[in-house]
Amino acid sequence: MSVRVQLPPILRPVMGGERFLSAEGNSIGAVLSDLARRHPPLALHFFNESGAIRHNIVFLHGGTMVRAKDADLHRLKAGDEIVITNALAGG
Repeated sequence: MSVRVQLPPILRPVMGGERFLSAEGNSIGAVLSDLARRHPPLALHFFNESGAIRHNIVFLHGGTMVRAKDADLHRLKAGDEIVITNALAGG
């Protein structure tokens, strides 16, 4: 099933300026894996050395913020849109 993914501005140059990509998967984690497989330069930005989704990434889906640790559990359906963004941290 296909979903639409909005890339953050920092990753758009990696994809030649594209703002949106299509990907396959029934969870956010599966969508990221599909994107990384089809667009290898994105893999470094999505996954750490052990293959886990980087903790500084958050996702927006249907008005809900989804943290990286919950990405594999968060279910999607055909036609959904997710937004990838960076988590904000402060002190």
